[in-house]
Amino acid sequence: MNLESRILRACENQNGAHLLVRNEDVRWLTGFTGSTSSAVMHADRKKISLFVDGRYVERAQFETSAAAAFIDVVQVSHPSSLEEEIAKSLTGVEIYVDPSHISVERAQSLEVHVRIEYQKSIFSELRRLKDEKEIEIMARCAQIADDSLRDLLEEGIVGKTEREVARRLDSLMREAGADDVGFDTIIATGVHGARPHHEPSDDVIEKGHMVIMDFGAQLDGYRSDMTRTIRVGRPSGELEEMFEIVREAQAAGVAAIAVGVEGSLIDAAVREVFAREGVEHEYVHGTGHGVGLVIHEEPIFSPRCRAVLQESEVVTVEPGLYRKGVGGVRIEDLVVVTGTGCQLLTHSPKDLSCPRSLRTI
Repeated sequence: MNLESRILRACENQNGAHLLVRNEDVRWLTGFTGSTSSAVMHADRKKISLFVDGRYVERAQFETSAAAAFIDVVQVSHPSSLEEEIAKSLTGVEIYVDPSHISVERAQSLEVHVRIEYQKSIFSELRRLKDEKEIEIMARCAQIADDSLRDLLEEGIVGKTEREVARRLDSLMREAGADDVGFDTIIATGVHGARPHHEPSDDVIEKGHMVIMDFGAQLDGYRSDMTRTIRVGRPSGELEEMFEIVREAQAAGVAAIAVGVEGSLIDAAVREVFAREGVEHEYVHGTGHGVGLVIHEEPIFSPRCRAVLQESEVVTVEPGLYRKGVGGVRIEDLVVVTGTGCQLLTHSPKDLSCPRSLRTI
């Protein structure tokens, strides 16, 4: 989908004449990649006013040139004049604003010039559907992550600290072509695996551990997200049992992905396996989420998710079990929803060991 089509689609879905656009939605709507910007979508005129400071004017004009007929780049001389410039761009005195996208201070400054109506932004829904180019970029991100994990395990992780492994994995992704990491890499070895969002420490990876690795690459603003749990030597039978349960649950979640399926049913497919094994109480988070310009996008798979899957969404399936004093296991794939189910973007084997073992597939 080109920028012109994207702008027209957004205008058609907006009820009010004017909508304040912030954060990653600016990039999605206009193609501008600068770090500081705001935009106003004038749905009544099918136009976008993109507000940037003097450092970004030429860049903004270049990056939005593909849809120049729809986008006006406006230079803001000083941050305090932004609200005044926004007011000048309106044909009326009312603008719609997502309350999560603006600070109280900015809202008060804007209300000096215009009347604000609060509503949830339309873009979290619009961004759910990925076009061919977006999927291609995300597939490349996922491939970078896969290749980097392979190279990391070939180098070996035994005897290294969580921080050392995290730094090396991040470096490998950049060396493989990533612009940056998709989010803060999680490396959790041994008992730290019981913490779903453990931050890498100086603890050393030892034989007998399971090591959770949750990471992704970033390219052109888009992210990937994957998790693998690595055997180091021979973990305990208890950890092995947890691994097999999670692998079955994750496969059930992936198998449930299809157009028209409610997100709660993806979550339910995973929980059914855990409930059967009597370990559902050790599953402490949702089953997955959308991914795109933001690492956690709609939909968010949980028992309360009423969103219905649509073709061309990119989502994760990431169940896990976490047992205090023992460790944890999580497996996560990035997938594209298709007309016949889903297509895996993550291709790393589920059953990985370091050093390699005969169990590795």
